[in-house]
Amino acid sequence: MRSFRSLLASRVLSAAISALVMGLAAGAAPAPAEALAEALPVPGGALPLRPGELLVPTADGACSVVVFAPHEEGFNRLAAYWRGTTWTGACRFGLAHGEGAVAALDGKWRTETVMVYGTEINPAEVTKSEAKQDGAVSWTSMTGKLNFFSGAAFNDLEAARYVIRLERKPARDLELGDLVADWYGSDYLERHTFDEDGREEIMSVSAFNIDAYCGLGFPDEFKRFEKDMQKACKKTGERLVLIRREGLASDLWVDRPITWLKACPINKARQVSDCGPLVRSALSKEAAELEAFLTDGDAAERNAAEQEIIARFKPLEDAFAASLLINVRD
Repeated sequence: MRSFRSLLASRVLSAAISALVMGLAAGAAPAPAEALAEALPVPGGALPLRPGELLVPTADGACSVVVFAPHEEGFNRLAAYWRGTTWTGACRFGLAHGEGAVAALDGKWRTETVMVYGTEINPAEVTKSEAKQDGAVSWTSMTGKLNFFSGAAFNDLEAARYVIRLERKPARDLELGDLVADWYGSDYLERHTFDEDGREEIMSVSAFNIDAYCGLGFPDEFKRFEKDMQKACKKTGERLVLIRREGLASDLWVDRPITWLKACPINKARQVSDCGPLVRSALSKEAAELEAFLTDGDAAERNAAEQEIIARFKPLEDAFAASLLINVRD
């Protein structure tokens, strides 16, 4: 993070850039990245965006953020999110940059994060994960999400992200076999990737209580797994099944087809379902990747992706510094 900190130390606010972005935000829809980049008074030409990166102004128009939308169906979803937020922090070349906070317009939530030239490099959650020297994962609050990243660049079709949401703080360092051992419907695990057309796909694993369906019949999507559902209904204690769904991010969770389902065994001592032993089977080929994140973290790849952004914007920084020097001499 040293190079990023040095950028923060030398950042310069630009009211003219902010005003231009605010004017763009007043329209019905954000301008394409190419048009917005041309409108910004950046030295040396347009912003150095990667393929698939587009700009979206936040609600107050003070800054823009970079969203990765290689397919048009993803842009509207991401734009709707950012247009409903405000950014409390600095702007650099019209982009949210540095440490700051993202807040909802209705005031229902606010979260601290870090942006590098419009790209969010930290998870937008109050809870942050940290890999210790021994690789263990530590938690900073009782509830929240762990976010893991893999890939050479943040905004790339080959990149993948895992999101693990837990309701309570684990009793010890989290391991793969611990996942969903105590889930109660609001916890989940997701893996976000992109298909060859640039559409975002989500694989999710969650524990589901089927008490509501026992004796009443199962929805059509559960029919091919009826044997495991009936098995769960016969058990005492909480009746939980572990479900894997796969589909597009643009689809509702319930519209993503179930691709795997198993009834969770009952912990006889506690008389509750224990889905933990089934996690590896549910994850399939993704299990090894996630296990590596939980033990080693993702610091190396996350840092490399951050440095890729900084390297792209260095010529712009150099040109801006040179223009300031010329103005001082004049």
